[in-house]
Amino acid sequence: MKRDLLKLAAVLGLMLVFLTLWGCGESRSKFAGTYRSEETFAGKNYIDLDLKNNGKGTWTMEGKSVEFTWVVNDGKVWLYLKTGGIIIGTPSDGGKRLSLDMTGDWHPGCPPNACVPFKRILEGG
Repeated sequence: MKRDLLKLAAVLGLMLVFLTLWGCGESRSKFAGTYRSEETFAGKNYIDLDLKNNGKGTWTMEGKSVEFTWVVNDGKVWLYLKTGGIIIGTPSDGGKRLSLDMTGDWHPGCPPNACVPFKRILEGG
Protein backbone atom coordinates (compact mmCIF):
# COMPACT_ATOMS: atom_id res chain seq x y z
CA MET A 1 0.00 0.00 0.00
CA LYS A 2 2.78 2.42 0.96
CA ARG A 3 4.70 1.52 -2.16
CA ASP A 4 1.68 2.26 -4.38
CA LEU A 5 1.27 5.68 -2.76
CA LEU A 6 4.95 6.47 -3.37
CA LYS A 7 4.61 5.47 -7.04
CA LEU A 8 1.50 7.64 -7.37
CA ALA A 9 3.26 10.58 -5.73
CA ALA A 10 6.25 10.18 -8.09
CA VAL A 11 4.01 10.08 -11.16
CA LEU A 12 2.06 13.13 -10.00
CA GLY A 13 5.33 14.95 -9.27
CA LEU A 14 6.65 14.24 -12.77
CA MET A 15 3.38 15.39 -14.30
CA LEU A 16 3.57 18.64 -12.32
CA VAL A 17 7.15 19.27 -13.52
CA PHE A 18 6.13 18.56 -17.14
CA LEU A 19 3.12 20.88 -16.96
CA THR A 20 5.21 23.64 -15.37
CA LEU A 21 7.86 23.44 -18.08
CA TRP A 22 5.26 23.15 -20.86
CA GLY A 23 3.37 26.20 -19.58
CA CYS A 24 6.38 28.48 -19.79
CA GLY A 25 5.67 29.24 -23.45
CA GLU A 26 8.12 29.83 -26.26
CA SER A 27 11.33 31.83 -26.11
CA ARG A 28 10.82 35.58 -25.74
CA SER A 29 14.26 36.62 -26.98
CA LYS A 30 13.20 36.87 -30.64
CA PHE A 31 10.62 39.56 -29.75
CA ALA A 32 12.32 41.37 -26.86
CA GLY A 33 13.06 45.00 -27.62
CA THR A 34 11.49 48.42 -27.96
CA TYR A 35 8.72 49.06 -30.46
CA ARG A 36 6.99 52.28 -31.53
CA SER A 37 3.54 52.53 -33.09
CA GLU A 38 3.74 53.30 -36.78
CA GLU A 39 0.94 55.86 -36.49
CA THR A 40 -0.37 58.05 -33.72
CA PHE A 41 -2.93 56.38 -31.48
CA ALA A 42 -6.36 58.01 -31.37
CA GLY A 43 -4.84 61.01 -33.13
CA LYS A 44 -2.80 61.90 -30.04
CA ASN A 45 0.72 60.51 -29.83
CA TYR A 46 2.88 57.52 -30.61
CA ILE A 47 2.96 54.51 -28.29
CA ASP A 48 6.25 53.02 -27.10
CA LEU A 49 6.17 49.35 -26.22
CA ASP A 50 9.13 47.89 -24.33
CA LEU A 51 9.29 44.09 -24.12
CA LYS A 52 12.00 42.88 -21.75
CA ASN A 53 13.56 39.41 -21.91
CA ASN A 54 12.36 38.62 -18.37
CA GLY A 55 8.70 38.72 -19.46
CA LYS A 56 7.94 42.21 -18.16
CA GLY A 57 7.04 45.16 -20.31
CA THR A 58 5.78 48.72 -20.41
CA TRP A 59 3.32 50.56 -22.65
CA THR A 60 4.11 54.30 -22.69
CA MET A 61 2.06 57.09 -24.24
CA GLU A 62 2.21 60.81 -23.50
CA GLY A 63 4.56 60.21 -20.56
CA LYS A 64 2.25 57.73 -18.83
CA SER A 65 3.27 54.08 -18.53
CA VAL A 66 1.40 50.86 -17.87
CA GLU A 67 3.27 47.73 -16.81
CA PHE A 68 2.36 44.23 -17.97
CA THR A 69 3.78 40.74 -18.35
CA TRP A 70 4.15 38.95 -21.67
CA VAL A 71 4.70 35.50 -23.13
CA VAL A 72 5.01 33.96 -26.57
CA ASN A 73 2.55 31.20 -27.36
CA ASP A 74 1.82 29.65 -30.77
CA GLY A 75 3.94 32.34 -32.42
CA LYS A 76 1.82 35.17 -30.96
CA VAL A 77 2.87 37.70 -28.32
CA TRP A 78 0.40 37.77 -25.41
CA LEU A 79 0.36 40.86 -23.16
CA TYR A 80 -1.24 40.31 -19.74
CA LEU A 81 -2.33 43.54 -18.06
CA LYS A 82 -2.56 43.87 -14.27
CA THR A 83 -6.24 44.76 -14.62
CA GLY A 84 -6.90 41.36 -16.18
CA GLY A 85 -6.97 42.41 -19.82
CA ILE A 86 -5.16 40.46 -22.53
CA ILE A 87 -3.83 41.94 -25.77
CA ILE A 88 -2.65 39.58 -28.48
CA GLY A 89 0.11 40.66 -30.85
CA THR A 90 0.82 39.13 -34.24
CA PRO A 91 4.50 39.39 -35.16
CA SER A 92 5.75 39.70 -38.73
CA ASP A 93 8.97 40.48 -40.61
CA GLY A 94 10.98 38.19 -38.30
CA GLY A 95 9.77 39.96 -35.16
CA LYS A 96 10.59 43.46 -36.42
CA ARG A 97 6.91 44.33 -36.63
CA LEU A 98 4.11 43.62 -34.20
CA SER A 99 0.38 44.19 -34.75
CA LEU A 100 -1.74 44.45 -31.60
CA ASP A 101 -5.41 43.51 -31.69
CA MET A 102 -7.24 46.20 -29.71
CA THR A 103 -10.76 44.73 -30.02
CA GLY A 104 -10.68 42.89 -26.70
CA ASP A 105 -11.70 39.69 -28.49
CA TRP A 106 -9.54 36.88 -29.78
CA HIS A 107 -9.02 36.79 -33.53
CA PRO A 108 -6.76 34.52 -35.56
CA GLY A 109 -5.20 37.66 -37.06
CA CYS A 110 -5.41 41.35 -36.39
CA PRO A 111 -8.55 43.08 -37.74
CA PRO A 112 -7.45 46.02 -39.92
CA ASN A 113 -9.85 48.51 -38.32
CA ALA A 114 -8.82 47.62 -34.75
CA CYS A 115 -5.13 46.93 -35.18
CA VAL A 116 -2.23 49.02 -33.91
CA PRO A 117 0.94 48.25 -35.91
CA PHE A 118 4.34 48.64 -34.21
CA LYS A 119 7.87 48.63 -35.61
CA ARG A 120 10.90 47.61 -33.55
CA ILE A 121 13.31 50.48 -32.94
CA LEU A 122 15.74 48.76 -30.55
CA GLU A 123 16.83 45.11 -30.30
CA GLY A 124 17.01 43.21 -27.00
CA GLY A 125 15.32 44.07 -23.78
